[in-house]
Amino acid sequence: MSRYYQKPEKTRREKIGFYTAFSICLIAVCMAVYSTYTTVRQPKRQTAASVTPTSAVSVAQPMTGVTVPAATEPPETEPEVSTAPDTTAAAETTAATEPTGETRRADALQTMLAAEISLTMPTKSGRVVKPYSSDSVYNKTLNSWKPHTGADFDGELGDDVYAMLGGDVVRIYDDAMLGKCAEVAVNNVVIGYCGLGAVSVKAGDHVERGDKLGTVGAVPSEADAPNHIHVTVRINGAYADPLSFIGNGD
Repeated sequence: MSRYYQKPEKTRREKIGFYTAFSICLIAVCMAVYSTYTTVRQPKRQTAASVTPTSAVSVAQPMTGVTVPAATEPPETEPEVSTAPDTTAAAETTAATEPTGETRRADALQTMLAAEISLTMPTKSGRVVKPYSSDSVYNKTLNSWKPHTGADFDGELGDDVYAMLGGDVVRIYDDAMLGKCAEVAVNNVVIGYCGLGAVSVKAGDHVERGDKLGTVGAVPSEADAPNHIHVTVRINGAYADPLSFIGNGD
């Protein structure tokens, strides 16, 4: 009976030992498989990790095997041309075309010879305060230099002013610089009387030499000078010296 009882016990132990050994082997196999799997996966991770910095570096460095189109240079532009007026050229042109004193005197002589007229004095005294000048002269009132395109004849305020030549009264007007003016024309000659105080004629009237035109007043642009009238002579539109025609017929 004792032998019969011990035999199953021994068989049970063998089974336990067998399963234990089997479990150990199974665990060993699993560990081996896991180790192998880990070994296989690790190089892939290292390769992936090593690729990232390499590709990052290659971005900053010139790449090979890629054709880069040559940079196109910007088209050459023509230099800008200034549209501002050339004041230097204008000044040179003005200087070249502006008549000299001799030229103005020659023009005045030609203008004077273009008409054969004889004038008389426009005021009782007949004194000349300031003569005609084609060159620039100083104007104290205006503090400037400019040609004096007429002759100034003195007279007391209210003195009579006479026509220096017969003709038709073509214009009566007020001028800010010359005061009240009257113009008498005959053919191609126009005589202007400026600085009048009162006017005795009107446009359209015909006057003879020595007829009263008005009285002596004031010339605003020549206020520094004694009382006078400013007389201009224009022949074909060009100014001439009034004194050159006084007494021509005598």
